[in-house]
Amino acid sequence: MSATTPTGSTGSPSAVWRTRGLIVAGFTALCSLFSLLHYTPLQFVSVNLVQALVLVVLGALPALGCALRLPVLLMAAGAILIVVGLVRLVTYAATIGIISGSVNAAALMIGLGTALISIWITSRPMPKRG
Repeated sequence: MSATTPTGSTGSPSAVWRTRGLIVAGFTALCSLFSLLHYTPLQFVSVNLVQALVLVVLGALPALGCALRLPVLLMAAGAILIVVGLVRLVTYAATIGIISGSVNAAALMIGLGTALISIWITSRPMPKRG
């Protein structure tokens, strides 16, 4: 069997998950820029300063995991993003200090966290059969 990706391109499985992880990590960190936009048609997600900092830190963590070849950091960042997003959704009616903000940002965090955990799951080697 050859080491090919599902799309048919060749490359080591390690390089594939690291590339995907870096893309999602970069996108996670770049989402913090929504906090700087004050022009309503371009502000797809309302992100407050604390949420922006969370996105930057939790974007840097999986990028570090990709650089150090530690996919568990992708899982950790993804799990934290999901928990923070779910806490915001559950506490939607309440305005709790650092967790307050847009539910759109919560949905974004849950989606990015799910993507990071998906990359972590697919980075693990498949068990050999037979």
